Amino acid sequence: MYSSYLALLIFFLFSLFMPASMILTSIFLRNRTRTNPVSRGSYESAERSFGSRISIMNEYIHYFTMFIAFEMVIAVILLWVVASPSMSLTSSAVILSLLGVSFVFEMFIVMLIRSG
Repeated sequence: MYSSYLALLIFFLFSLFMPASMILTSIFLRNRTRTNPVSRGSYESAERSFGSRISIMNEYIHYFTMFIAFEMVIAVILLWVVASPSMSLTSSAVILSLLGVSFVFEMFIVMLIRSG
């Protein structure tokens, strides 16, 4: 019984270790001098840009939120498929209701973002 919890703990620690190690590696290996004005300028397809910068977040925020929400829904569905033989009908109903609530919540967020 404890072996499944141990595997979950190992997976959790590995999932914390990998991003932290990548971030720390990039911090230690990056170039610390920022004296070159060309490297600090904004480029678009190797051309000098003109005009003001636009925020990508304002244009694509609804795609980002939809991606994250549907990614979470897919993760829940995959876990449900794996664990469904050992689950009761009540547990399956709870998971289906959570999926429905998350879908309604996602559509609500998309409507808010598009209207504002």
